[in-house]
Amino acid sequence: MNILASVFDKNGLDSFLKDIIRDGDIVYATGKTAEFLKSSGIDAISTSKLSGFDELLGGRVKTLVPSIFAGILSNRDARSNEELKAMKYPQFDMVISNLYPFHKTAAGGDLDEMIENIDIGGISLIRAAAKNYAHVSVITAKEQYESVSRIIREEGTIPLNVRQDLAIKAFALAASYDIDIYNSLSRKLLPEHSKEHLFLEFTGGTKLRYGENPDQEAYLYRSGEMLGIPWSIQMSGKELSYNNILDSNAAFETALEFEEPSVVIVKHLTPCGVASSARLSEAYSKAFEADPESAYGFVMSANVEIDAETAGLISKNFAEVVVAPSYSKEAFEILKKRKNLRILKASMERDPELRIRSVAGGILAQTPLRAMPIQPVLKTSMGAPATAMADLLFAWKVVAHARSNAIVLAKSNAVTGMGSGQTSRVRALKIAGELAGEKAKGSVLASDAYFPFSDSVEEAKRLGVVAIIQPGGSIRDNEVIAKCEEYSIPLYFTDKRVFLH
Repeated sequence: MNILASVFDKNGLDSFLKDIIRDGDIVYATGKTAEFLKSSGIDAISTSKLSGFDELLGGRVKTLVPSIFAGILSNRDARSNEELKAMKYPQFDMVISNLYPFHKTAAGGDLDEMIENIDIGGISLIRAAAKNYAHVSVITAKEQYESVSRIIREEGTIPLNVRQDLAIKAFALAASYDIDIYNSLSRKLLPEHSKEHLFLEFTGGTKLRYGENPDQEAYLYRSGEMLGIPWSIQMSGKELSYNNILDSNAAFETALEFEEPSVVIVKHLTPCGVASSARLSEAYSKAFEADPESAYGFVMSANVEIDAETAGLISKNFAEVVVAPSYSKEAFEILKKRKNLRILKASMERDPELRIRSVAGGILAQTPLRAMPIQPVLKTSMGAPATAMADLLFAWKVVAHARSNAIVLAKSNAVTGMGSGQTSRVRALKIAGELAGEKAKGSVLASDAYFPFSDSVEEAKRLGVVAIIQPGGSIRDNEVIAKCEEYSIPLYFTDKRVFLH
């Protein structure tokens, strides 16, 4: 077996080769790789013996020559064998190559370093070997050494199905590498054109039980940012479903809006109960009480560690998923007794990348929605007291994550009623009022988009709402402001819409 090695990351290469080399095998290696192997006691022949030079252009050219690539790409037929023999070129059975760390360098932002870490020779070796998987094994990561070594020990060779698997992994690596280069350089060199092409990379495809409905297939893929629900650690419970993941993400992203200990309860992608308190257990109780009927079979997220007291309350109700940054030992022991409850540990960090939605024939992409920051502008002569102002900001953070048309009523940092997903804004308000009941009196109101008519103010007055926050921007803003003035309801505009379609 003829082996060609050209690697940036040399860790484990020497041990791997010592494991697989047999009498008669020959190892060829480029410059520093050859030096490393020789220092480890492996007799490696420098590729300069084939190319006729050590390195060119400061190392930019080492392997890009026919004497190397012909031996990788040979079909092993009579004609190819004759040509290689005439040129005295070896044919390679294995290529081991990993790439310059472009991604790590790009994170530093230095353009010259980025350019120098665009691998040319290595990626070319990998692509050539992967193309010729019928005859060549291509190894692109040190994590593959152990399994390949074991296969050679057990079977004496590398079977075709293994070479195919290695080739597909190599092509995936090449595609990922090129995507990284394009995305990083376009942002650096031509930011105004960086969105002309959108290349996405998601890995670790996992088949889910089914999609939104049992007759739909579904898969979960992960981005390289290692953030959010896809990268959470499932500590206990049944397998996550497609809908579990969507609802968990909705709860998680809503919880990120709050700094104080908070609990978000979600059903069908919309928060149905949210509360904040110095004690997490109190926040949970208030969140659950906001709409206990909808909360049956809920998904929830807390933005701080779940303690035993809160876990005890959760365990009394039917929860599908619990998401938190951590759990006390006692809390985990309580929750895991509910065998079907999915317990997720997730890093409470925002993902700044584009949000993607598919449509027939294409995709839509947009930056993430954020409720804050805002600078509410008072539009009435009377302002809200400090407690009501705090509730307005709380309600605004919640309504930003409710499906539009959305209205949130809140009091004492807890949702008292919500109407969402309606085609009429005043109908959403009536639903919120119906859910709140007596709790509507003294609540504040947040709307995710402007009031198109003053009828919403009339309904708010009937419910006993004490202050309103909304984006503004309607052609009838003056009518809405006048109606609030008439009813002595403080009105604030945010000049920011948080419409969630």
